[in-house]
Amino acid sequence: MKGLAYRRVDMPPVVSRVLQRRRFDGGTVPAVAFPDGAHIVGSRAILRELDARTAEPPLLPPEDDPAHDAIERAEAWGDEVLQPLVRRLIWAALRRRPEAMPSYGSAARLPIPDVVARLAAPLVAIAEQRIHQADDPNVRADLAHLDSHLKRIEGWLDDGTLGGEVANAADLQIASSLRLLLTLEDVDRRIGDRPAAAPARRWFPDFPGSVPAGALPAAWLRAEGGVASPER
Repeated sequence: MKGLAYRRVDMPPVVSRVLQRRRFDGGTVPAVAFPDGAHIVGSRAILRELDARTAEPPLLPPEDDPAHDAIERAEAWGDEVLQPLVRRLIWAALRRRPEAMPSYGSAARLPIPDVVARLAAPLVAIAEQRIHQADDPNVRADLAHLDSHLKRIEGWLDDGTLGGEVANAADLQIASSLRLLLTLEDVDRRIGDRPAAAPARRWFPDFPGSVPAGALPAAWLRAEGGVASPER
């Protein structure tokens, strides 16, 4: 969006936490090393740095713009609430279907052979499930509250906080997590064509990875009120 040149670096799960601590003094991704030596960790910090370095197109409006605070609040919610939820659901599903894990690296350049990645997938899924506390009670609670989270997103679409002509910081934060969530066929069917999913498909039309339906127990996937959502 900013028109800046960049080189993407892919890292395997679990191992990335060690590598990130060594280089960036933090275990999370994403992180960016700029040519001038600046190291920035975390999506929100990276977007602020990008706006500071390249003003157009802006990812946040000026601070005196009434929309500024609303976009920042939505972005923070996407980072602090939605993203951990998505990670829990993804790793809970991959724990049950580890053979689906290589599909998420289909566009990546990882320094490990495919056969090793497939053999290691079950152990990686177990480790990541523990790291993200994706145990059954937490995952069931996440699915039980999914509709309320989608309604919140749809409220932001209705009031213009999200869904503008050009993506803002909140659009990118929320849509990227939702797009990852939609790679779970169980959840994709649950969400269907709800408006909340539109920005995810709009801003991230091509997204690697897929976990076939049936990875998560059907009883956990019922919508609010105990009624299953229609499949698309």
